[in-house]
Amino acid sequence: MAACQLHTAATRQGDHALWADHSGLGCNGMVCRLPSSLAATVETSCSYRVVPSLTRVGGSHLLKRNVVPRRNNTKVFALKPPQQPVTPETEETEEVGKSEEDKTAKKQVEEEKVIKVERKGLLGQVQNFFAWIGAWPDIPQKEEFIQIPRDPQDIYVIWDGWGTSLCWWANFVGGLPKEDFDYVVDLLFDPRKGLGMNIVRYNIGGGADLTFDTNLRPFGDVPGFKSGPNEPYDWTADKRQRAVLFAAREKGANIFEAFNNSPPHWMTLSGSVTGNWKKGQDNLNPKYYEAFADYLTEVVLKYKEWGLQFDTLAPFNEPCEGWWYIDRNKAAQEGCNFSTKSMDKVIPIVKKSLVKKKLNTALSAFDAWTFNTIRAMRGISEESMQAIDQFNAHTYIFLVNREDDAKRREVNRNVAAKGKKLWMSEYGPLNWNGDEHDAALGVAKHITLDINDLHPSAWCYWQALEAPGSLWGLLHTPLVYGTSPFAVDLKKQYYVLMHFSRWIRQGFKVFSNEGLRDFLVTAVDPLGTTVVVVLTNTSGRNKDVEYDLSVVAPRLRGSRIQVAPFRTSRIENHAELPVLNFEKPILEIRSVAKSVTTLVISPLESDHIELFEKIHN
Repeated sequence: MAACQLHTAATRQGDHALWADHSGLGCNGMVCRLPSSLAATVETSCSYRVVPSLTRVGGSHLLKRNVVPRRNNTKVFALKPPQQPVTPETEETEEVGKSEEDKTAKKQVEEEKVIKVERKGLLGQVQNFFAWIGAWPDIPQKEEFIQIPRDPQDIYVIWDGWGTSLCWWANFVGGLPKEDFDYVVDLLFDPRKGLGMNIVRYNIGGGADLTFDTNLRPFGDVPGFKSGPNEPYDWTADKRQRAVLFAAREKGANIFEAFNNSPPHWMTLSGSVTGNWKKGQDNLNPKYYEAFADYLTEVVLKYKEWGLQFDTLAPFNEPCEGWWYIDRNKAAQEGCNFSTKSMDKVIPIVKKSLVKKKLNTALSAFDAWTFNTIRAMRGISEESMQAIDQFNAHTYIFLVNREDDAKRREVNRNVAAKGKKLWMSEYGPLNWNGDEHDAALGVAKHITLDINDLHPSAWCYWQALEAPGSLWGLLHTPLVYGTSPFAVDLKKQYYVLMHFSRWIRQGFKVFSNEGLRDFLVTAVDPLGTTVVVVLTNTSGRNKDVEYDLSVVAPRLRGSRIQVAPFRTSRIENHAELPVLNFEKPILEIRSVAKSVTTLVISPLESDHIELFEKIHN
């Protein structure tokens, strides 16, 4: 046996791409178990890949379009997340931007990396595997054993997908130069280069009177298509958001929802698309109920003529939260309050307009926070209930206490009793005050709780792209045209969402794991041969997990399996780790403290490239 210098270098430099390549040739992750002759061959055969280079700036990664030349054509399982290629120049750049704490952490992590393996033969199968990498020096490295229950898990939903709302960021991105425009679209919608979102929520703008609404947030003035009751429709409006919508479809998005934040200003009681003069007051003039329904459905009809079919139409957005009102002292956004009584009148009118125009578009409601979803469901008539095809809920306020979490389950019970589909249509880190990594772990935990308690069939982030300066947004860039070079900061939340969106795809069965509701998400592909497990460990201790996968994937029973792990920690961003092999479909693995880990599991004889193609097609 010979120690592998290449692995040592890859570990020291934090080059997980090189590390992963090497493992596929027989290394176990840290100590090369190959004979000396083979180890020497391996050391000269591993390669870097064409990946974007990163510059460490203020604790964040600014993605740029530099690439590293290929050293050979080694196959890879999936396109890697952005990694720092190791050259003297970039290594020096990385160190300059790091704090002393970062440097100390990196050194300690290198010393703590351990892997235990029992192997039979040169390329034998890994058995009884436990591996860990310390993710941060101030985290106590304590162990906790978790055995996933072996009871049959028959509570699941068929997954529709992952998505985002286009307002207001698409109103900005749609005006970027083509190269920058394509870059952002790839990051969000391309399944190989980015998150692979397949759900797009398009905002039917209210079309503000900008002489009255003078304090809308940057790019929050989403154009409307009709500027007055007697004015013709202007179908040239909203070009920028429309460009992103169609570009997302080209990248693979295939579910589209049209939603509205506010009626056109001329339909409102106040003349403002930001609300009425007092909190809680309705702002749609009752005499325009019919005109409002006609406006929304005309937009849906026009897009159908343009070749894009909206699957659902959502006429309200947070209608009964009570905070939409005119406030000249802050940056405003479109919003309109609707009482339950007024929604009960509008819903049947919108439904009839859809039917009259022969639009194969379902009606979704209420896009309210969960407790108001329950209240609205109790307050509407049977006619309105029958008109609603899908319920959309927002889950911002959770991770506060058990009472809040219980509302998820209550929404699920109410919707299930009506036999309707349920989406989690909007979330952002509203109640997070920690650092970027804490917020990212919060998003992962929130997704996990939503899946296990709310049981939605889709999960959508609110604003995918934001200006710097807050924890909101998956991507950050100044909302200013003409900056050079154009740079996008990929936040930790981006990589955390990738753990779910890239691997749990449309059509998968997503199981409820109520006993481990804030830790475990399990999904199985339609064929029942690929299992995706996401472990979110927000605690300060490692968790050793044992999971009999044949419970959720009976077709794996008796099979040898391979596991492709990916991890995000304080120092990793959806990093691909060495592939593991097991003699039977019982997973034994460690979830590192303060990390998110995705495990893509398949029969051992599967080809990695074929597996990636199967998941994403």
